[in-house]
Parts: sequence; C-alpha cells; structure tokens
Amino acid sequence: MRASLRGEGARRFVVPTGILNGEIALKLAYVEDNEDLLTFCGECFAQVRYSCDTFGSAEALLEVIAAGRYDVLVLDIKLPGISGIELLQELRRREVFTPAILVTGFNSLEHSCDALNAGANYLLEKPFSFDQLKRVVDRVAAPPGSLQDCVDRGLARLQFTKREEDMARLVLKGLSNAEIATVARVSEHTVKQHVAQIFQKTQVQSRSEFFSYIFRV
Repeated sequence: MRASLRGEGARRFVVPTGILNGEIALKLAYVEDNEDLLTFCGECFAQVRYSCDTFGSAEALLEVIAAGRYDVLVLDIKLPGISGIELLQELRRREVFTPAILVTGFNSLEHSCDALNAGANYLLEKPFSFDQLKRVVDRVAAPPGSLQDCVDRGLARLQFTKREEDMARLVLKGLSNAEIATVARVSEHTVKQHVAQIFQKTQVQSRSEFFSYIFRV
C-alpha cells in the first residue's frame, strides 16, 4: 500500500494490515532516482514489516528529514542535483546522525574514501538482491553500526600482523603509498611491500578490490 508524502516523487510504502503483528520493525528512507528499483524495494520492505519512505531526489528527503524520524537511510550516490555523498554531508551538518547506507553503481576507490569520510555506515555496490540489502539494513540498524565498525570486523577476520593491520587501516583511509610512508615513518618501498602482502593474503589485485573485500555483505 502506498501513500503520498510531501516532496516531489516521495512515497510511503505502508505495511499491509494482514501481516502487521505488533510494531513496525524499522522505519527507512530510500533515496534513488530509479523509480522501478524504489517501487520494488519499497514493496519488499513492507512485506517484512519495514516502513519505507522513498524519494526520487536528495532535495525531496531534505524537505521532510528530521533527527530521529528514520532508523536507517539508504542513499544512492549518483542522484540528480545533490549527490548521495553531498546529501549525507548535509545531513551530518544538520546533526542528523541516522545510520546511512550509500549505494554505488561501481565500488571505486574514490567512492569508498568519500563514503568513509562522509560518515556512511556501509557502502553497497549494485547490483544487489533485496535479501542483501535487508541484511545490510539490519546490520547498520543494530548498534554499533558505523563504517569504522565494518573495518574493524573486516580486519578482525584476517590473519594480519600488527604492522599489516596498521598499513591496511591507512590504505582504507585513502592515503597514497607516499602519504602512508610519511605517517608510518618508513620508506615508500617498505609500504609497497606491506601492501603487496596485504593484497596477497586477501587475494585481491587493487585497492578498490580490497575495499570491496572488507565491506562485503
């Protein structure tokens, strides 16, 4: 069941009465310019007792957003006008610290670093199934759920030495080899050796693949 919200393209997917046993599980806001994807996800969330308000643009969400209104935000990075990352930065500026998932069509190193710096709780790459999206929503809704927590969990499952873990954290912050060398007070050659060992242990070929490995669902 759908209801209109204030704001262009905004809709609310209401939990059907027949499956509403008790309280609504979670309240979500989903910002995406693909109307078919919004409709599909909105209807799927309603079926699992998640109230989902959908918005076709960042501006539409900003018209109605308030601290505490939603449990989780799902924001596509590529939006008309204000991007998902810019939207998240604006929300944090307004002191809206609702857990946020950023969705990207391709998990580039730039997007990963921007998401981390903007205060996202997760970076999800398209295409994804509804089950994958729901798992991520459930994960970030249950505290602690910051992107830094994802980094900690991701690194905890790896058999890194203390030095490799320190290097990996600097890589995940988006620092170049030269910048890491300055911070760690080692030569750039030493940094390259450690990064090569990190890639070998995780069986990845690039920094982008390493980000995906750490933040995988």
